[in-house]
Amino acid sequence: MLTVEEQLFKSLFHNNYELLCSYALKFVSDRDIAEDITQSFFITIWEKKNFALTNDNFLPYAYRSIKNACINHYKHSEWQEGFLESVNKEWMEQLQENDDDEFCYSHQVQSALSKLPPKCKEAFMLKSINELKYKEIADIMGISVNTVKYHLTEAFRLMREELKSILSLFILFFI
Repeated sequence: MLTVEEQLFKSLFHNNYELLCSYALKFVSDRDIAEDITQSFFITIWEKKNFALTNDNFLPYAYRSIKNACINHYKHSEWQEGFLESVNKEWMEQLQENDDDEFCYSHQVQSALSKLPPKCKEAFMLKSINELKYKEIADIMGISVNTVKYHLTEAFRLMREELKSILSLFILFFI
């Protein structure tokens, strides 16, 4: 048997979920992100047991909360893109500087990097260039540590596959 508060929450969720997703979609223009923001809003309501809300005051509160969450998402995305752009620029500059002098395989490395899926490349560059820890990468990317581990494992596997001819030369040279 549901309590009165649980019944109210269930009612608010079922009656307003799609409306709030559509509202969030106006700000973020990605259905999955809009749903994530809306679901996070309802989870927050549930966890805080914020049942002082009624049918009358719920929508104004929900609209304000969803809008703020969308703005925060945009700010985080904007910062993240700027950060990744600077990391990518730094990486490319290092490869170009070392192209003739120290590392004659930079073209192959750049080519292999360009073939990585975006999330794998992002995690790989944050780990390889900036030497960040898994937790720091997870915070920047907005994903779990286990997902970071998955992306890094996949990135290293793909890089090994793409660069196997170079790796075999290094192995032969050092044996």
